[in-house]
Amino acid sequence: MLNFTKHNPKLVFLKYYHLHKITLLIVLLIFSGCKSAKNVSNQSSQIENEPKVLFLNYNIKKTAEGKRQITYINKKITNGKIKQNPFEPIENGIQGDLIFTELNKKQKVINQLLIKNPLIKKIEYVDESKHFKTKVIDFDEMQFSIRLQLKNDTKYITISNFAKSEPLIKTQIRQL
Repeated sequence: MLNFTKHNPKLVFLKYYHLHKITLLIVLLIFSGCKSAKNVSNQSSQIENEPKVLFLNYNIKKTAEGKRQITYINKKITNGKIKQNPFEPIENGIQGDLIFTELNKKQKVINQLLIKNPLIKKIEYVDESKHFKTKVIDFDEMQFSIRLQLKNDTKYITISNFAKSEPLIKTQIRQL
């Protein structure tokens, strides 16, 4: 049997070079094939558990009968966390304010917040004598927004008058 490798060192080099390439390729295929689908499910659950901020936009107007009517405009859910709660405690509510209620899929109350009357705006300004003045403007119609930290259980949002518990509007947040 003839041994060409003794006489040609280039053939020896090429033989080992190709052997290392094939070994490396096999190792890479083994490691890439060992990746489990468990990581994918962990990533999707991490995305679902990421804190979310809910933005809701509504229109409120006074009707001819003196009642209030709320119309849903849109919603947006984004990743993020609210640093502070912009709402006041319900105990501070007065006639004209609204109660914002978060409900789960079984219609149980998760959270309630107070929304100051969106039809009344207080404006502070400086008059000609350089004194601060406050003016209260009562609107017939106004758009308002709600921004809150979305809870995983929240499926519905209701908005009702402070004095009455009947909802003026009910908004579905997530699919059941």
